[in-house]
Amino acid sequence: MFLRISLLFILFLSAYPSQAKQGAEQQSAAPKKEPVIEVGVGAFAMHLPQYLGSDQSDSYVVPLPYFYYLDDDFKVDRNQFTGKLWQDNNFYLDLSASGGVKVNSEDNTARTAMPDLDWVFELGPSIKYYFTGDPQKNSYLYAEFFTRKATATDFSSLTNVGWRYGPSITYQQAFSSHWINQGKGVFELTTRANVNFSDSRYSNYYYGVPSQYQKTDRQAYQSDGGYAGSDISVGLTYKVNDWWLGGFARYYYLSGAEYEASPLVKQHSNWSLGFGVAWIFYKG
Repeated sequence: MFLRISLLFILFLSAYPSQAKQGAEQQSAAPKKEPVIEVGVGAFAMHLPQYLGSDQSDSYVVPLPYFYYLDDDFKVDRNQFTGKLWQDNNFYLDLSASGGVKVNSEDNTARTAMPDLDWVFELGPSIKYYFTGDPQKNSYLYAEFFTRKATATDFSSLTNVGWRYGPSITYQQAFSSHWINQGKGVFELTTRANVNFSDSRYSNYYYGVPSQYQKTDRQAYQSDGGYAGSDISVGLTYKVNDWWLGGFARYYYLSGAEYEASPLVKQHSNWSLGFGVAWIFYKG
């Protein structure tokens, strides 16, 4: 199934007209620009579900390291690491990352007396096709297929918790407004939609109920791999002088997910929200 989805996605992108080869050659012949580096520090406040499908949520305030790098070959910002690891016209190879917060089962009614959920880190490759713009631009539209290996840790050991993968589409538009600060600074509005899939190991890490943990209102459950829900997010950032401000809202829709019947799924949608500010103390 994973292979079929990957091939269909790439065939769809290949059908879209690519940029002229001559234009790409002219771009590569252009003189290289000096790299742009920005470093800062701040804080970010978030309100997140304890896990997707949970009817309980938590709020966090965490340090926010700010880093931005741009040259002719690489771009690193809050959203992505993109470089010319591999490029063919409008196709780019990228790294995709995500994660999940630790959940103490004693603090979650549905998971009472079950093992805690550790911090989960996800990392893997993604292939992107840019319909407009490119990774070095602030305005773009691209489709992506990502594949990420997920690892759980309590920082004393590592546990393999499977794979996540799926297609997504992202649109970003940079703009300024004369109504705000006399047009100074730059806004970036980003919208992203994901269709998520996972293998059975990943689904059961969050939603499986081994027989030794079943009780009257929590039957034993094992999930297959497959469709794992969809989500859509909107983010807005504003950078002016030495300051960066940003916020996001994300909606998760879980109806039809392979693990939907798990007794640990208490609702079929979730919201997450966040807002942060950073002071940029170095520009080079």
